[in-house]
Amino acid sequence: MTVDLAYFELPFKTPYKIGVRSISMRRGVIVRQARGKKYGYGEVSPLPGLHRETLEQAVASLMDGIHNHSTPMLSSASFGLSCAIESAARNPRYGLNDAVDSRDIGVNALFSGSAREAKAAFAAGAFDGFRTIKIKIGRARSVDDLRMINTVLELAPEEVRLRLDGNQGMTLDAAERLLSRLDASRIEYVEEPLRNHEDLSELARRVNLPMAIDESLHTLEVLEHVLGAPQIEVQVVRPSLIGSLEEVESVITRGRINGMDTVLSTALESSYTIALVARLASAAGVGDRDHGLGTASLLALDLVTPTPVVGGRMAVCRTLPVPQLDFVRASEFTLPASEQP
Repeated sequence: MTVDLAYFELPFKTPYKIGVRSISMRRGVIVRQARGKKYGYGEVSPLPGLHRETLEQAVASLMDGIHNHSTPMLSSASFGLSCAIESAARNPRYGLNDAVDSRDIGVNALFSGSAREAKAAFAAGAFDGFRTIKIKIGRARSVDDLRMINTVLELAPEEVRLRLDGNQGMTLDAAERLLSRLDASRIEYVEEPLRNHEDLSELARRVNLPMAIDESLHTLEVLEHVLGAPQIEVQVVRPSLIGSLEEVESVITRGRINGMDTVLSTALESSYTIALVARLASAAGVGDRDHGLGTASLLALDLVTPTPVVGGRMAVCRTLPVPQLDFVRASEFTLPASEQP
């Protein structure tokens, strides 16, 4: 087994805001594993402000895993190495190289902005053909959020549903005031709106809307409280925050046992990982809902040609694309000086 690594930098078209910080460059490492004449690839690129590990820590964990022939401890490293191993395997378990059940999957549109910006986005055709639009809430004043959401609802076709993502930023009362004033029939679910996870089912009861969990998946004591709770119907799974493909499969299965659908998303990774996760969604049988895979347009450069999203649908690649980078043996690899602590 031969493992090679390559460092990459991908600039955003405009700085991307995560919490209180903005990032202008996506940095990471591609893992390449050789099995005979066949290569498999995986991406290790923890996102500042989302992953708990830095890139430097992830690479150290990856090196330990490679050296010890074991699963890396940190999630982004475990995910990347697992993808490389699986996509190089002769008999893959997770559908990265074998036949897929569907030719395409649904993808949600993304929007974060004001009512005026929403009107401009519709005028530009940004949401044409999409069944679902994911909107960030809780960042602006409640009255501005309400105006923006109602603008989207007025301009979108009647069959389009909204996903409202609060990123755990709201109080129970503030969320109730906003959500109770919306047309509940147009809302697919509300994702992690509350600072206090213990109030999530209570909010669902008060506003009669389904809830989704994302951040809660990564804290055991929180997960034990919300998993399978009344009206918490969806889990948003970002594989690189979970770990290996085996762990991702386990999370999907656990959700299904608890009556929850799974929406797969990425952490603003490259189009290689987007294509890989699209295949995973198809193979795992979670293709009924739209997935959060429409982020390639945020990057000014990419590792592979992005799979286009047309009419809210993304083709599932018959074979995964190949990142064209300068690889070196893992034993000889070092991060650029700018990435060192």
